[in-house]
Amino acid sequence: MPDQPDVFAPVVNSSGQTIAETFFTQPAPDGKLPLNGVNARSTMRVLESEMMLDGDPDKNLATFVTTFMEEEARMVIAQNLHRNYIDHAEYPRTAEISKRCVRMIHSLFHGEEGEESPGTATAGSSEAVMLGALAMKWQWKRRRKEAGKPDDKPNLVYGSDVHVVWDKFCRYFDVEPRQANVPKGKTTVGPEELGPLIDENTIGVIAVVGTTFTGECDDVEGLDRMLGELKGKGLEVPMHIDAASGGFVFPFSHPAFEWDFRLDSVVSINTSGHKFGLVYPGIGWLLFRNEAQLPEDLVFYEDYLGEKDATFTLNFSGSASFVLAQYYMFIRLGYNGYSSIVRAMTENRHSLADQLKKEDALEVFDSDRPTLPLVICKVREGENFDASHLVGELARRRGWLVPAYDMPPDNEDQKIIRMLVKVNQTRELVDALVQDFHDSIGLLRDTDLSKVGDLPVHSGTGY
Repeated sequence: MPDQPDVFAPVVNSSGQTIAETFFTQPAPDGKLPLNGVNARSTMRVLESEMMLDGDPDKNLATFVTTFMEEEARMVIAQNLHRNYIDHAEYPRTAEISKRCVRMIHSLFHGEEGEESPGTATAGSSEAVMLGALAMKWQWKRRRKEAGKPDDKPNLVYGSDVHVVWDKFCRYFDVEPRQANVPKGKTTVGPEELGPLIDENTIGVIAVVGTTFTGECDDVEGLDRMLGELKGKGLEVPMHIDAASGGFVFPFSHPAFEWDFRLDSVVSINTSGHKFGLVYPGIGWLLFRNEAQLPEDLVFYEDYLGEKDATFTLNFSGSASFVLAQYYMFIRLGYNGYSSIVRAMTENRHSLADQLKKEDALEVFDSDRPTLPLVICKVREGENFDASHLVGELARRRGWLVPAYDMPPDNEDQKIIRMLVKVNQTRELVDALVQDFHDSIGLLRDTDLSKVGDLPVHSGTGY
């Protein structure tokens, strides 16, 4: 098969123009389909020129999402993109591999043995959150009906350190959100904040294990004790753990930390395979303590392509490639491999924090609680620049993507900088980032910023 022509080859379209004239001197196709198509190589070059304008994922210290997979893993993804995950009848081994992943994660989270399918693969943690919360709502409705009580005013209790998806769930599925602000001077919530919001209409309490703001964990142990006391008084309120970021970190970094199904009140957990599960987006997982936590009313049985199948999803068709990539990573690394990678990220995180502490312009935050491999700092009072100036200079110097953002209420007056340290961010990159911090601080101190307006600051749980 001959090579496809290069972009500069004299391929002529219906207007008599070459490909270079058509696409390199005109605005990108937009608004309507181009009249004529072009060869594959030219199309690829057009897209490559667009992607040059994006940031470099390897220097993206803002995202929790995986930005590196080895070649063999990428081959698994590429070879299975055409395989429809939802088509269990035609791809039964894919369905079995998904169940294997569920059972492995369930065991990792100290789930009860003997559960055949205590969870499901999802498009990401957002879908897993929706499904887990729906299960809690249906279980609450069942308990209310059995007690002969009304079930028309459900509420969900959580702190302001949650991801925005919890607000979405409440709005989309008609549940009253009861959100507690993070008290001034604190970074997470516990029973003191969430307890007063609970009543007989509470379908569940949400605790975050690895917040997007500081990487810390809500007081899951304290919440579990409180919910146990309420159950002893006749009020059954379960807890769901949002471990989107921490689910594939704390089992390896802090195996003695009890945040999962070891806590009696925890009925379900969501986690993101495309974060520290080390798979490209998007893949998430929802795990139940046991199969009894999934209400039968939420399971759909349908005849699809000649075979009856059970589904518990919000999405339908989707590629199986990322489910298979998750299984690849589980086999490739095993428990010891994940532990080694988490140790490496943590060690580089400590190096970054220790070096940044030497900069007198910065205040680096420490925590004695289990924390994700990230560094939080802020610019000290009295400097002539702020966090937005600093991250802007870091981006200008070497293309570092570092977010500056506001903390959640009631601490939104604090503007902080957060840096994720992931597996592909080596010590060499850490040292280069530290040097750029040092040089940027020196430049900003010598620069008159009085005529520079306030730069935008990111806010919200996306950061």
